[in-house]
Amino acid sequence: MYLENPSLKKILNSLENHTFSDNSFAFLLIGENSKIPLNELVDSLNNKNIKFAGGIFPQIIQNEETSSSGVVIKWIANDSVSIYFDSPETFSRQITEFNSSIFSTAYVLISGLCSNSSEHLKSLYTYLGNDVKFIGGGAGRIKENNKGILFSNDGVFRSGTIVTLIKNKVITGSLHGWTKLFGPFIATKTEKNFIKELNWENAFVVYQRFLKQALDITLDRNNFEENSIHYPFGIYKENKEYIIRDPMKVSEEGYLQCVGSIPENSLIDLMSMEKTDFKSIPENLIAQNINKVSEVSDVIIFNCISRANHLNNDFYTELSNLTKEIKNNQNQMNLEGALSIGEIYSSGEGYPEILNKSIVIGFSY
Repeated sequence: MYLENPSLKKILNSLENHTFSDNSFAFLLIGENSKIPLNELVDSLNNKNIKFAGGIFPQIIQNEETSSSGVVIKWIANDSVSIYFDSPETFSRQITEFNSSIFSTAYVLISGLCSNSSEHLKSLYTYLGNDVKFIGGGAGRIKENNKGILFSNDGVFRSGTIVTLIKNKVITGSLHGWTKLFGPFIATKTEKNFIKELNWENAFVVYQRFLKQALDITLDRNNFEENSIHYPFGIYKENKEYIIRDPMKVSEEGYLQCVGSIPENSLIDLMSMEKTDFKSIPENLIAQNINKVSEVSDVIIFNCISRANHLNNDFYTELSNLTKEIKNNQNQMNLEGALSIGEIYSSGEGYPEILNKSIVIGFSY
């Protein structure tokens, strides 16, 4: 369900009416310019005994359009389990209350620029393993960073992770279309989501030098974000797509802050995307991950905000083509989700990753 710039009353009415009829768990994605008071929303839903979890995102997606004030509500079975945690120890204490083997899918909402996000995912994988598929995104606000971005029955939070575990299987898929431009570089010194050194030199100095020599781009601190958004790094994965790492900010020391961690001494390449590289993504992504035999009951998408900023108008063409592909395979099914600060993905085979500049999609049956 999509609501454009709803009042708190309208959200409460929508949630209350549906919950009374279907006894469901509410999963909410809210645009950062929405005027919804989160603390009041949480108190009201708790008073009505409605189970829920959600996050604030730069924009919300509905088919080929985006909105910074919209709200998407997804309904999940009421026997779902939602856990908020801010450390691996907190999660380990809470998950022991449940039989983790009964769950098939984990919806993960994480603080987009949290330096501990990789550790949080490791904790999830330690307890849930390969039997669970992961899908989700990094929550956060572009304009203001001092307000709550995650919420559940447990309260409103400025950082941390919320995982919602469900028994139903969801088919998940991810593609991004980025290809190697130059490299490799050695990330000789890193700390969580900061690249401190590349090839034994200050990371920002190396990045500056290389963009100037290879692409004739003069990079400084003032124009860093407008240029770096087009030239991310990629961590090579054998037989898989690169894991993209967005250099979002540069620190006073010249460290490159990314969304997601970078292993020290890993080989990373400088990446690029040509228009021809993304044209086939909608068809390939849907074809690879949709079960045409069974009827889809819901679709959710997490698409990177920096991907949108890189592609500009072509981003909406891509969204439109994704929507058409879904409707061609599943009549009248809407594409709903969020523009996120990093995407969470695992097919159920291997460690869940924090992706950048990628599309992650899930089909419920």
